Amino acid sequence: MDGLLPMVPHRQWVLVLPKRLRYFVHRNPVLAGEISRILGGALARFYRERSMTEGRLRLDKAAAPGLVVVVQRFGERVNRHVHFHVAASDGLFALESKGRLAFHPCPEPTLEDVERLRDVLRRKILRRMAKLKALPEESVAEMLARPHGGFSLDASVRVEALDRRGLERLLRYVLRPAVSLKRLSYLPERSMVRYRPRKGDGDVLEWEAAQFLRRFAELIPPPRKHLVRYAGALGP
Repeated sequence: MDGLLPMVPHRQWVLVLPKRLRYFVHRNPVLAGEISRILGGALARFYRERSMTEGRLRLDKAAAPGLVVVVQRFGERVNRHVHFHVAASDGLFALESKGRLAFHPCPEPTLEDVERLRDVLRRKILRRMAKLKALPEESVAEMLARPHGGFSLDASVRVEALDRRGLERLLRYVLRPAVSLKRLSYLPERSMVRYRPRKGDGDVLEWEAAQFLRRFAELIPPPRKHLVRYAGALGP
């Protein structure tokens, strides 16, 4: 907040993978990085093309948004659910005369824009998985043949340039750990672990202690693999 992200509007992008693909991403520690790279590159191209299509900019290929790509390996119920969050500057940074860096806001993406980008990501990710032989060919063919293939992309959350507290809340949300200690309790007399999900109307989950540890261990990231990556204008 103090030294990296400038005072410009930011948008959250959330990419959710189909359940079948999540299994392979959990199993193979390389795949989350591959998907992060594809997502960052696709968003950078999306922002450039969106600005130029609207006729607002005539920029070279160096113009790019600032992207913080975060891998989340968990769901609200302490379950395996790998998905990706991106905090993106909602516009492009470009060098102007005398080496000055300027920000150019982009138009609001339409629902059709988001759906087209989701389909681009689906094709790129599945083709990359096929090239790496990371999942069976029949699975790739089936997910490519389906209209959406189980992929979901959301871009509905936008934080205005002056709302620095809102941006900090967004970053804390995407960077949070898998379990909140405030919602976790232990019942020693029953050897049970109790957890209250952030979402849910008073819902309480319970597991035997060993069962909870087994569940939580599945969410531990693989060693020496980054969960946070920087792309676009933040890539250098």
